[in-house]
Amino acid sequence: MSERIDGSRALAQRCAELLDEKKLQDVTIFQVGDVIQITEYFVIASGLSSRHIRNVSGYLSKTLREEGVLRTGLEGYHEGKWILLDYDEVVVHLFLVDNRRFYDLELLWGDCPRVEWSSSGRSTAPGSPG
Repeated sequence: MSERIDGSRALAQRCAELLDEKKLQDVTIFQVGDVIQITEYFVIASGLSSRHIRNVSGYLSKTLREEGVLRTGLEGYHEGKWILLDYDEVVVHLFLVDNRRFYDLELLWGDCPRVEWSSSGRSTAPGSPG
């Protein structure tokens, strides 16, 4: 991961902001680096349809590439139910609502700290909705 966005935490927060811009729901950041060694942060969000999350994954990849951050992996794009975008120290999970509920990453990683982020004039904090 390049430090061009001033660190992995800043990149996770930037991802959350971009997802929020495109109307993804319940955008959450977990700091998972102390639990798993493959990444530092998970960013999790829900979209309205497969088309929605595919379009947002493309927007996220394009915008971050323009900002100097290259994606190293992409999974689930064709199925469009759970798309994973790997930026090394940040992994973004885009779900359809039912798939997010089924896989329940919040339960799995719920002991990990949540990270605050802000966008569109709102701020999210641990325990707050959205």
